Amino acid sequence: MPRDDPAALLLHALPSAVLLADEEGRVVMANPRAAAVLRRPEDELTGAAIADLLAPLPWLLEASQGARTDRHVEVDLPDGCHVTIGFSLGETAAGGPRGGRYAVVFQDITDWARLRDERDRLLKVAAMGSALPTLLHELKNPLASITAATEVMLEEVPPGPLLDQLHAVLSEVRRMKLSLDGVSTMGRHLLSERYEAIDHACREAFAVMTARARANGLHCRAGIEDMPLLPLDSAVVSGMVHNLMINAIQAGGPGTSVNLYARLIDGGRRFVLTVVDNGPGMSAVVLGRCTDLFYTTKRNGSGIGLALCRRAAEEAGGRLEIESVEGFGTSVTLDVPLPERPPARR
Repeated sequence: MPRDDPAALLLHALPSAVLLADEEGRVVMANPRAAAVLRRPEDELTGAAIADLLAPLPWLLEASQGARTDRHVEVDLPDGCHVTIGFSLGETAAGGPRGGRYAVVFQDITDWARLRDERDRLLKVAAMGSALPTLLHELKNPLASITAATEVMLEEVPPGPLLDQLHAVLSEVRRMKLSLDGVSTMGRHLLSERYEAIDHACREAFAVMTARARANGLHCRAGIEDMPLLPLDSAVVSGMVHNLMINAIQAGGPGTSVNLYARLIDGGRRFVLTVVDNGPGMSAVVLGRCTDLFYTTKRNGSGIGLALCRRAAEEAGGRLEIESVEGFGTSVTLDVPLPERPPARR
């Protein structure tokens, strides 16, 4: 279409990105804004298949019909950027050699889509936060009853297949409780007014996770120092051990090593918990987002473990440090300052 054509002049003056396409889905004209959004020269757009720029024409037509709200497409640009393009498509009066039959009006809505996803994420967090305490209470009480009953039966049942099955049941129940502890970090604080045996909690959690790791062909080792009673919630610490170790176990394959370390540093004024593995590691992109709530690269992952650990650490005045190199492994360290023990009453 000649540039002195009134329609062409109008198209080039529009602030919106517009592509005109023929019946075969070939672009017959594009305005400067379209070239800017797609980051290609205008002359490169002309004659290109709209399927190579946005999406196949039949798909665009179907998405534009009716009351559908998914009028957006993910596009990889020539400079390597990945953007979300919102569009609207309609038929024009023009056609034939001088015009296109279809007009596609579009814009880059990447930032808007990111805000929408963040809104949805926050709604999920709010819903989970309101329902979580009741859900955990309803689940933990029956599990405690099952655990107690199984432990009593273990003392009375003679050696044999039934005893082995009871041990398996107890192991699974303890693993379920540990998983719930991992989720319960959302509703509880790491620091506690009570002084608890955190080294014992770490060893118990490690024992449960070791069974899971060995079943998947991984090797585990623990270096947990003997520590005095600490002003930390043992259930939250157990949950953090679960969250950190389950990430390493799920990421690693057979032969991977997962090590847990717990100790006091700085004269007993800081508690440090570290999980190190020699698994596949994380890319820079994944490393930058791994503590975002609901972000996961696993098919069956929840995307809450590391996020809850980071939140618990920061609420306690500490930090969660993550180092990872692709092909070499990952190290996650919780470092939390401990409040001074109040003077004993006389």
